[in-house]
Amino acid sequence: MHEKYKNIYFDIDRTLWDLKTNSDLTLSELLNRYFPELNNKLNIFLDTFYTENEKFWQKYRDGEISKEYLRDNRFNHVMNIMGINKPDIAKKMGDAFVEEAPFKTALFPHTLETLEYLKKQGYNLYLLTNGFVEVQISKIRESKLEPFFKKMITSEEVGYQKPNKKIFEYALKTVNAKKNESIMIGDDLHNDIFGAQNFGMDTVFFNPNKIEHDSKTTFEINDLIELKSIL
Repeated sequence: MHEKYKNIYFDIDRTLWDLKTNSDLTLSELLNRYFPELNNKLNIFLDTFYTENEKFWQKYRDGEISKEYLRDNRFNHVMNIMGINKPDIAKKMGDAFVEEAPFKTALFPHTLETLEYLKKQGYNLYLLTNGFVEVQISKIRESKLEPFFKKMITSEEVGYQKPNKKIFEYALKTVNAKKNESIMIGDDLHNDIFGAQNFGMDTVFFNPNKIEHDSKTTFEINDLIELKSIL
């Protein structure tokens, strides 16, 4: 066990839970179900969805739109770009995505092995996420992640999203953790890494795709198993 750290905070999406793999599978199933005439344009649909979905999420993070607006409108927006104007069906597709995607269980390589190691070492493990509460609960339950973590802190619960310092402050205060004994692990340089750093926490940047960057982090890993050599 690392002599400095006692508390480890993990992001969920794209850090433990493989968002891209799980979303690709769900979106493929839903396109076949609701818009089978577009099956030959699956890759275009996926690219369009991810581009536009990120725009919706950025507006949500900036406080420009509500959770309900994001959920109710993003799929209709995507289908309009694809040349289809069927808002009622697009709404059904959007509802189905929220309901079904969290039940997909693809994790990044070595997730369970690494969490088992960290728990045996005696670390306090927590989840810190900008995702919606009910969705994230389903993800961690279905993916067998729940037993490893003492608590999940969500932006919905706190009222602030990463990278806001206040969500990190709350995450520590709610479990009586000390900043100098805690470390944040995540895939998003802006939200996870810079957010934690600005608050004064050490960080591990999870970079499985080995993207090039000039940012300084306490640690950087390409595979979760590398945490064994750090912690």
